[in-house]
Amino acid sequence: MGSSWLICPRPKPDAALRVVCVPYAGGGASAFWDWAELLGDSVELWCAVLPGRERRFAETAETEAARISGPLAEAIRAEIRKPLVLFGHSMGGLIAFDVARRLGDDVEHLFVSAAKAPHLAFGGEPHLLDDDGLLDWMTLLGGVPEDLLAHKEMLALLLPTLRADLAVCAGFHGTTEVVDVPITAFSGTDDPLASVAEVAAWQDHTVAGFDLVVRPGGHFYLKDDPAAVTGVLLAAAREGVQ
Repeated sequence: MGSSWLICPRPKPDAALRVVCVPYAGGGASAFWDWAELLGDSVELWCAVLPGRERRFAETAETEAARISGPLAEAIRAEIRKPLVLFGHSMGGLIAFDVARRLGDDVEHLFVSAAKAPHLAFGGEPHLLDDDGLLDWMTLLGGVPEDLLAHKEMLALLLPTLRADLAVCAGFHGTTEVVDVPITAFSGTDDPLASVAEVAAWQDHTVAGFDLVVRPGGHFYLKDDPAAVTGVLLAAAREGVQ
C-alpha cells in the first residue's frame, strides 16, 4: 500500500490518526516497521521511502531538500487521510519540518528527533569526507549495524546515499522559516551530533507551541526504547486532535 514515496506496512482503515515517519540519513522506511504495533490499533503508520534506498535503491539519492520534501508532501496530501502527524529522526526531522511547512493546516503535530534546529550549522562537512572517513563518522554515531561492517561491498553501495543525505542536512543551515504547527523535539542526553540545547532551539521555528523531551542515550537513543518515544508521540498527538 502506498506510492513510490510512501508505504503503509500495516493498513488500519478505521484508525483515528495517521503518523508519517521520515528516516535518518542513510536510513530507510524499515527503521520504523516495528512502530506499527507499538502505535496500537487506533493509529496507522506510514513511512517515507526516499530515493536511493530499499525499493528505490536504483534511483539516485537527492542532495537538495526541496526535491525530497516537495514530492513527499504532494504524496502525503494525495494518499493519506487526515488527521495526521509527522515524525522525523535526524535528517528526517529536517525533511519533516519542510513537509509540514508545505502542508500547513493538514498537519496536526510535528515531532523532530535528534536534529539540530534548521537555522544552526549542521556541524562539520561529513558529506565531503572520503569513504573511510564517512564510515568512521557514521560508526561513531552508532548508525552502522555491526553485521554490516563486515560487508565492504555493500557499504560501498550505501555510502553515496548517505553522503547525499548529509548534503541535504548541510543545506538547511540558516533556515529561518516557522510553522503554525506544534513541535515536540526529542533529544538524546549524549548525542554528539545534536546537543540538547541545539535540539531545544526548534522552539524558534513554531508559533503554535513547543515541547522538549530528553531521553537517555546518543544519536540513536530511540532504538533503545522505542515504546517510550511512541508513547510521547501518541499522548501529544491525540491531545492535539481531540
